[in-house]
Amino acid sequence: MAKKKGESRRGMFGTVTHYDERGRKTGRSEPNFTGGYTHYDSKGHKTGRSDPTFTGGYNHYDNKGHKTGRSDPGFYGNYIHKDNQGNRTGRSDPTFWGGYTHKDSQGSQGCYIATCVYGSYDCPQVWTLRRFRDNTLAKTRPGRGFIHAYYAVSPKLVRRFGSTRWFQRMWQGVLNLVVAKLRQKGVADTPYHDQDWE
Repeated sequence: MAKKKGESRRGMFGTVTHYDERGRKTGRSEPNFTGGYTHYDSKGHKTGRSDPTFTGGYNHYDNKGHKTGRSDPGFYGNYIHKDNQGNRTGRSDPTFWGGYTHKDSQGSQGCYIATCVYGSYDCPQVWTLRRFRDNTLAKTRPGRGFIHAYYAVSPKLVRRFGSTRWFQRMWQGVLNLVVAKLRQKGVADTPYHDQDWE
């Protein structure tokens, strides 16, 4: 399950403010003349820059000008982050408010509500749902739109109501029906590794 690393929120004049997973400010990015960004830490010290690429992504550099990695555009407005050797390090998905939620590279995004209901990201019911997400929903633009909307809302719902009995009972009834229908259609419930569908 991908772990949330933080989020970025857009402000006035193109400034982007960055926060960690606990909501603490970690820095900001200011737009520069090249169409990219100059980055600063929470104390205002310059930490590097990001320059735009021809493909719509960014190349990242540290404060000494050494390239540290890149961000490639994915489907539906997200970015896939890679280190200087091309290894995937994480992703940033757009939020409804114009910013981004950042995730690490430990697989695709998690089934938050299903994990809450069934108690594990790796159990037969969640394996079925993850297969359907990657192999069916993610294959279409509306399906990817649904996935992004779900991941923008569901973590907040789980944080607020996930420990309540009514929330778990309500969603367990819904998910049990969905899982049963998917299994009837041949979606397996065997161990599963998330696929990259960007």
